[in-house]
Amino acid sequence: MRKKQLLSLFFVIFLLLAGCSAGKRTADAGYGEGGLAAPSAPTDSREDVQNELPAEDDSMGGTEQKLIRTASVVLDVEGLEEAIEAITVTVTGVDGFLAKSNVYGAAENRTAELTVRLPAQHLDAVLKEIKQVGKVQRSSTGSNDVTMQYIDLEARIRNLQRQEERLLDVLSQASTVEDILRVEQELARIRGELEARTAEFRYLKDRVDYATVDIFLHETTTASSTITATGLKGVWQRGRSGFVKSVNAMLTGLGSFFVFLLTSLPYLLLFSLIGAPMYVLVRKFRDQRGSS
Repeated sequence: MRKKQLLSLFFVIFLLLAGCSAGKRTADAGYGEGGLAAPSAPTDSREDVQNELPAEDDSMGGTEQKLIRTASVVLDVEGLEEAIEAITVTVTGVDGFLAKSNVYGAAENRTAELTVRLPAQHLDAVLKEIKQVGKVQRSSTGSNDVTMQYIDLEARIRNLQRQEERLLDVLSQASTVEDILRVEQELARIRGELEARTAEFRYLKDRVDYATVDIFLHETTTASSTITATGLKGVWQRGRSGFVKSVNAMLTGLGSFFVFLLTSLPYLLLFSLIGAPMYVLVRKFRDQRGSS
């Protein structure tokens, strides 16, 4: 009985200390003494995040600034497929990848929207190469400082890992079903929050490590810096297509005019029934005045 009371008292004291420690750790941005405690049987994602966290004795002044970098480029290009291929080769050359690619339109009036992601340290160099693919119409770059959010997530993950280890220690010493259930309930809550914070941290770290570039391409023959015969490419097909479009437009116009006549026919008949007698009366009246 005395052992059970002592174990229950130890568990209550642990919960109080854990709550105070979590509040203090959050306020101090997660900096303190001690190393990371490895939880029992962690998932691969949590192991990766734990390896990616910096040492705990890093000071606030020595923390590297965390920026989410983005860019946008609008280009006029001579050949759409060639431009997309050149951009893809440039991005994959620095371990980046093409996240999205959409092509719109047909024939000579086509556009494309690309989204590429690449290591942030290569952003400036890659942007310079992308701008050489065509004629730049508009470009912009931006960054979002998420250093404090990054540090806060690191601190929260460390605190949760410590609480998880302490609960595992308590669980190994529990001797009654009641104590085991209480510890496991708290352990499940801590692990759920730890998984959520870990996923949030991985997403934030991915956005920091990889810059995002939105590229808009417009295919046009005027994008070439030299005199070329590209404008004559497919002239017969384009001329035939234009002729077919003109004939179809003319037939559509005639059909619309015919529909208009049929729609207006009841009104024309009504105006004729009213206007014809009035015209006869007016003319008869004029003839009588002229004879008098």
